[in-house]
Amino acid sequence: MKIIIYGKDNCINCDKTKLLCQMQSLDYQYHTVGSDISIEQLWNKVGQTVRSLPQIFLDRNGSAEYVGGYDDLRLALSGARA
Repeated sequence: MKIIIYGKDNCINCDKTKLLCQMQSLDYQYHTVGSDISIEQLWNKVGQTVRSLPQIFLDRNGSAEYVGGYDDLRLALSGARA
């Protein structure tokens, strides 16, 4: 499983998401909105207007599933480990 994070600089929840992945030894990719991907491209990927960052996907065997934000990732990970 790989975590795909779309975030921006100086974003507390983006930093917390990366730290969570590091603390749990989870493989992750980080993409900066505005330089690696445009906000419009992210909207298309998420399927709706994005109003906050980070936006997170779980990639399981090549199939990316939209999770949501930092709190949603924490919930998804706790359910995956239960």
